[in-house]
Amino acid sequence: MYTINRSIAIIRIKQPFVDWANELPDAEIKSSLDDFKTDCLAILIPDYDTDEEAEGYIKEIYEDIFTEILSEWSTEESWWPQDRTNGMFWQWFEVEAHSIVMDSCLEPIEEEEL
Repeated sequence: MYTINRSIAIIRIKQPFVDWANELPDAEIKSSLDDFKTDCLAILIPDYDTDEEAEGYIKEIYEDIFTEILSEWSTEESWWPQDRTNGMFWQWFEVEAHSIVMDSCLEPIEEEEL
């Protein structure tokens, strides 16, 4: 294994997202927060020295993260919250940043393989 030149952010859903998902017009089964605790979104982010740096990067890309997670639950954009602010993002999601990421592959992927 070797360390890659990136950090990682785990995006965990909080109760306001669950409430929204349960109110979707096509929601057939009601979910609980426990239903969302596994298989969270993981995003590679630039290396950071402080938690504030990691949080600052997430603040730069929060709209993309928000859109990605909403689209996984509903492709009907008119059902999405229309005023998706940075503050709302932090109410709906918990971000857990980790500065060390290991790759378990035996060899690094060469750029020409990407």
